[in-house]
Amino acid sequence: MCGIAGLLVDPSGSTQVDWDRLEEAMERLTAAPVDPFRPTGQEALFEGLSTQLPALREYSVQRELIEQVDLRERLAAGARALEAWEAAVMAQVEGHGREMSSELMERWNALWVRCRDFTWCVQKDVLGGIERVAKLLPETLAGNDRARFETWKLTATLENMGRLEVRGRDSLGISWTAVLSRQQYQALLGWLAEAGLDEEWTRRREAADLVDRSILEDVSGQDVKLVFTFKVAQEVGALGDNVSHILRDLREDRIFWQVAAQPGTRTNLFAHTRWASNGIISEPNCHPVTEHTVAINGRSDTAPSSPHRIMVALNGDVDNYQGLCARLAAETGRAIAARISTDAKIIPVLVDYHFQKCGDMRLAFCRAVAECEGSIAVVMHNTREPGRVYLALRGSGQSLYVGLGPHGYVYASELYGVVEQTSRFVRMDGVRERVSGQPDTAGQVFVLDSDHIAGLEGISAWSFDGEPLPLEGTVKTAEITTRDINRGDFPHFFLKEISEAPESVRKTLRGKFSLFQESERYSVRMNLGEDVVPRALLDRFRDGSLRRIYLIGQGTAAIAGQAVATRMTTLVGPGKVVCALKATELSGYLMDKDLGDALIIAISQSGTTTDTNRTVDMARARGAAVIGIVNRRNSDLVYKVDGVLYTSDGRDIEMSVASTKAFYSQVVAGYLLAYQLALAGGTASEEEIYHELRELDRLPDLMGSVLADHRPIQELAEQWAPARSDWAVVGSGSTRAAADELRIKLSELCYKSIAVDYIEDKKHIDLSSEPLTVVCAAGLGLMALKDAVKEVAIFKSHKSVPIVICSEGFDAFEPYAAGVLYVPKASESASVLLNALVGHLWGYYCALAIDRGAEQLRPARALAVEYLTGEPSAMVSPSLWRKVITIGRRFQEDLLKGRFNSSLSVDIGSKLSMLFQYFTGAHSLRQFGHDFQTRGTAGGLAETMVNVLSQAIHQLGRPIDAIKHQAKTITVGISRLEESFEGVILDALREHGLPLDAAPYRDLVTLRALSRAVRSVTGTTCYKVDGLGSLGEPAATSTVRVITKTGLSAGMVSRADRSYSLLGTKEWAVRTCSVYVGKGRKDGRPIVIVPLVPRGQVEKLVLLHLEFHPELPIEQKVTLLRDFQQRYDDLKSHVMETDLEWDDQYLEPISPEALVTLPVDKLAEQVLVNAQRSVGC
Repeated sequence: MCGIAGLLVDPSGSTQVDWDRLEEAMERLTAAPVDPFRPTGQEALFEGLSTQLPALREYSVQRELIEQVDLRERLAAGARALEAWEAAVMAQVEGHGREMSSELMERWNALWVRCRDFTWCVQKDVLGGIERVAKLLPETLAGNDRARFETWKLTATLENMGRLEVRGRDSLGISWTAVLSRQQYQALLGWLAEAGLDEEWTRRREAADLVDRSILEDVSGQDVKLVFTFKVAQEVGALGDNVSHILRDLREDRIFWQVAAQPGTRTNLFAHTRWASNGIISEPNCHPVTEHTVAINGRSDTAPSSPHRIMVALNGDVDNYQGLCARLAAETGRAIAARISTDAKIIPVLVDYHFQKCGDMRLAFCRAVAECEGSIAVVMHNTREPGRVYLALRGSGQSLYVGLGPHGYVYASELYGVVEQTSRFVRMDGVRERVSGQPDTAGQVFVLDSDHIAGLEGISAWSFDGEPLPLEGTVKTAEITTRDINRGDFPHFFLKEISEAPESVRKTLRGKFSLFQESERYSVRMNLGEDVVPRALLDRFRDGSLRRIYLIGQGTAAIAGQAVATRMTTLVGPGKVVCALKATELSGYLMDKDLGDALIIAISQSGTTTDTNRTVDMARARGAAVIGIVNRRNSDLVYKVDGVLYTSDGRDIEMSVASTKAFYSQVVAGYLLAYQLALAGGTASEEEIYHELRELDRLPDLMGSVLADHRPIQELAEQWAPARSDWAVVGSGSTRAAADELRIKLSELCYKSIAVDYIEDKKHIDLSSEPLTVVCAAGLGLMALKDAVKEVAIFKSHKSVPIVICSEGFDAFEPYAAGVLYVPKASESASVLLNALVGHLWGYYCALAIDRGAEQLRPARALAVEYLTGEPSAMVSPSLWRKVITIGRRFQEDLLKGRFNSSLSVDIGSKLSMLFQYFTGAHSLRQFGHDFQTRGTAGGLAETMVNVLSQAIHQLGRPIDAIKHQAKTITVGISRLEESFEGVILDALREHGLPLDAAPYRDLVTLRALSRAVRSVTGTTCYKVDGLGSLGEPAATSTVRVITKTGLSAGMVSRADRSYSLLGTKEWAVRTCSVYVGKGRKDGRPIVIVPLVPRGQVEKLVLLHLEFHPELPIEQKVTLLRDFQQRYDDLKSHVMETDLEWDDQYLEPISPEALVTLPVDKLAEQVLVNAQRSVGC
């Protein structure tokens, strides 16, 4: 997954803050008396304070803070006072927790979250942002407001980019365009000469394609446009290294700062972080890329290019990249330079190609992105329109957000790349079709213009087919802030979020119950109010009218429901049916017509899970009561349920793709509901619930003790994870849910297809695979534990590697397990989560252990890339070879030790081993061509090395916070959308009750394309086909017979009104099983014949009489030809064989009917006639 971020801000925009009033508001809040049972006063005071936040994010306000130290000190002091106030009030409120309702506690939770948001924004975003500006801005320009403004934009963009790096970071690039007057440009040239930088200036302008520190010029207009590019591409490095590298380059660039400091300079910038899916990791492949191409006529010179420059960055894959390159090369004689292999490069080339034809940059951009197949997100700026930013999105795998500020726009490929500057945003929609049933109308293009910054109204929105789109009602407010997405000092978000899990559980439990004990009498008061469990629902549970309880969710949430259901079953008594289900299982297969006796407990981390929410809608419509367990206030699910129990503090964001802390909180919340229902129904004693809740109350501390020492888990993971290819997880009773949860996390983190079984059943299934097996045994009863020991002994005897999670004080697993990971002794319910906690840490360290193999190989790939892309002097460097040889020897040693058994395929391992032997000189290069079917040269060896190392790294890489499936398939791979087939022809088939799924798929695609040219269907005839051969082929005895006629057809006499031999175009349609488009042989009317194949051979034919539109816009004609049996490319090939350069305008005089009914060679003749007429004119 890649990341896009940028800013477009009006430097003259001004926002005012009344600092005295802001300070007074903070003082009033912190000084006001607190009544724990009436937070109304604090809520009102904080509402007024929160309105000040948007202004603090604006540059004009931050400029005041930069210039006035006393203002910064006053603001910092106010933030510190708010922090102290929150801690004091929290202690005071929690002291009355036993007496408070859950609704009241939730109000305080919401207030504390807002308080933390405010203080974080002040301390980290505003004051921290000012510190970042001071660190980047050269001291000599500290008083230059123009340079300071550019520094603010750069630091904001790179700070956002740093947040996006979690999804991919093998390279980073930034494009910064500045517009200078001619006078300023001449002054710049004079300064360069005086400063002795004219040689550097010349050198940096030599690169035609974008490389680090390159400068492009466009001197074609009244003003001069300069494009500065900064890039870094590196295999090895930690999060933040690339941003630091770019900041260092910027800080030291004297030419850049001389331009940035010019008064009145207009600028435009965006940045991109890349996770390479196409092309090697190199500086030329790092985005942004330009429209520059080279000639392919045997010369090495640059092909003629436009005076303007186009800079583009891409998230996603252009699936038809190779085809587009070949087409453009054939049509223009231009090609992409060999050293650039990223598919992003084709987009600016296409934009330039279309601009040369139409002269409209917006239209050229729309046409270019419309030609790119796949799920894509694109950003572009250009020197012809330096004040504009073009954004494009298509497909469900990518995203783009545009944040709306009072004086500008901030855009990013993730919401957390926007929220530092603004909470108001528009999310682009890459899926919705402008015209239902026409996939080519899906996708959106936004144009942001610095000359027209006016919030939503300032955004020009277009579909991919060039039609304007309305944006009313699309503005949303972000529920997160930069506080939620701060990684702190942790190496990964995953580890951070596991470490926060005890606090999430503590917050979930806060104020939810009170426990009392006098001598041997135990008393429990559950504190789940009407907002969580309505009294009417409890009454129905008591009187037996609620008999069924379904716990539903998807993924991890469904496993949380499973854990809760196991405990709830034993608590609510035999008269109730408790069942944990995937939401999709309930909605798809078990949705009774009447659910009036059912309680649905819907579990969702985000509250927006489509499958869960849809199931809730269906269940409520059938009379079910619904309680939600949700992490997000104001999410969709909250408004669909009768009661809601928030986990944590109602906003606990997880940045890692693999969810962890939400699972613990969801299970704990479910337990609370189970205890409430058991007490209400009288099916469990207060003493039993008392002890259960005591265990939950100490669960955060138990989890903390596990987190205090990871070393035993880490050591076992490093020893065994890289060595075994087959893995399994087992659990029984309550621990089975923990096993299912571990299977999900191990799959997400380690990319393993993992078996999950009951402990006692494993010996009957797949021990022959000798798997690395995690046994979840903590919390099992003594009898079950003893049996589990026997099972583990069997695992060992079958050469499996058992890793057991067990409660302290039971050491019987030690002789049989490869390792035992002990957790504190706790109740059965609490132990479920201790098993999961150890399992999550196990998955984390297993992923790190496997990824260490990729880390080992990344330097070798970087060296091979250096060899391929470096200067000739570097290509023969002995030191480079020695480094590769050192890495190769270590690889060979680890390969022999089995350190790559887990994830490196045999073919890649053997190829890599051979390649390293070539580097060591053990094999002669003369043999290389035979072994690898490529040229036996040093360059060929390096190129092959890059390819094989890339495959090895792909197999071994484990990025932890992102997952390969998301990054490579969902976000940059296949765009599998459910297709809809709409249009007048298809509607006519439906109206006659003819099933569309009986028509071949390719025919449906053809008919959908054809429908755009058809005004109406004037008549229909349906024929029955009989007498076909056993394989569905026409035979001498084959016949057709009219079944029905409608419209124009009703008045026509047909030979097939009675059974008649299958002949002519109908025979062709049956024989080829393909749709026929043409004209009737006798009357010349346009027709289409559709074969229907419901059971493997043609059973019916449908003939439709068509009335075509007399004319269509040229863009729609081109689309029609592209989508209708690929006629566009065939027609162009016919025409260009005559040495005529193709122009879409030649299609203007040709009717839509002729475009689809005439043979391609006849169409080509018409095009040639039209071309000759245009030349004559």
